[in-house]
Amino acid sequence: MTSTTDMYKNLPPKVKTFFDRQYKDSYLLFEASRNERTGLYADAYFSFDQNPDYRCSIAATGVGLISLCVADKEGWDEKAAEKAILTLRGVSGEIEGCEVAREEKTGFFAHFVDMETGENLNSEYSTIDSTLLITGALFAGHHFLDRHPEILEMAHKLLKSIDWSIVVADKETGVINMIAKDGEGIAPLPAYNEYVMVSYLAMLGQPENEDIQALWNNNFAEDKISQLPQEEFRGLSVLNDRPGTFLSSFVQQFPFFLVPEYAESPTYLEYYKNACLADRFKWKELDDVPSYIWGYGAGPNDGLFGGYHADKINNAPHDIASSYIIGGYLPVYPAGIYDLYAQYSLHIPYDVYTNDEDKEDEAKLRAAYKYGLHRISWWHLEQPDRWYPTKVTLIDWSSMLYGLAGFKHGMSFFSERLPKVNSMSKVK
Repeated sequence: MTSTTDMYKNLPPKVKTFFDRQYKDSYLLFEASRNERTGLYADAYFSFDQNPDYRCSIAATGVGLISLCVADKEGWDEKAAEKAILTLRGVSGEIEGCEVAREEKTGFFAHFVDMETGENLNSEYSTIDSTLLITGALFAGHHFLDRHPEILEMAHKLLKSIDWSIVVADKETGVINMIAKDGEGIAPLPAYNEYVMVSYLAMLGQPENEDIQALWNNNFAEDKISQLPQEEFRGLSVLNDRPGTFLSSFVQQFPFFLVPEYAESPTYLEYYKNACLADRFKWKELDDVPSYIWGYGAGPNDGLFGGYHADKINNAPHDIASSYIIGGYLPVYPAGIYDLYAQYSLHIPYDVYTNDEDKEDEAKLRAAYKYGLHRISWWHLEQPDRWYPTKVTLIDWSSMLYGLAGFKHGMSFFSERLPKVNSMSKVK
């Protein structure tokens, strides 16, 4: 079986040129969204407004740390390690004037904070966003370990500074609390979802806690994956959280890249392939949509219809395709690189687009897709009233970064940079 790394090496020249440009741009978007003083990363990059945003996303900051590892791997940024250290100092309260908001009793981070001061911007103390931050810190720690062991030390300090026990809502069924408030966990969410990562990190942070052990061992350990809730779509079994519904594809993708047991699990791999096929098959049911347009992802829709939405099978207003979802599935559907190339070459040649008859249109397309493919409304793509996305959210864009890196280097790039849950006796 041909590996994706071999496929990358043998891509046709035009497709490889596109891949390399989109891959580097997937990092450059993060770099453009980074605060130079605090190392915090913005929630979104704006197409037509000033950047970076004043609002930092703690989850995006975790992905920003992973983006620095990608940049270091590729030789794009000689100061990647220095930037990672600055970011970790920023979230740890070691930069003057920047104290990132955390829940006082448990240590969980606020979802959105001010990029300069770290002040909470009226957001919850989020277990998943804190998980994404610290996962990025651990990833960077292992990536730079030989040259900068202090990064892993800082990451471990962050990991141990949180009381992970409050995430356990129901250790028998895998229900995890989404929010920390007044020293307790609230807003329980039933499995299966991206909160698998919270359970994974809790095991790393407090492996001696019996409730945390039980949460993982009873629900999310590799031998339990096949027992997670599922929904059938055209004969495919797809992991989900409740009967009769489907999840946005990013939910399937995040644990694949950021939980090493899942990246290496043959069982999860089959469900992951099924989720990819289900996404593609559903798009094929839509009239007049070409096969290279697909991807049920989350993201903003400003200027088309209200706000942010996590698109999924049977719940996707206006049928907006997320190209970064295709990127996230490349390790299991490598032919998707040709879908991305078709979107680029036929519709959104973001780096070479010209329109001599309408320079305003040219400027808008180049601005909306400055760092490459993301949200696309097929129904507006070839119309005079073409929809131009006003921003790209970094946490959703992460699927593009992860998928392109996994396609070029293989999934070991991820699984080797994150620790596995230690073997231990299962708690009944």
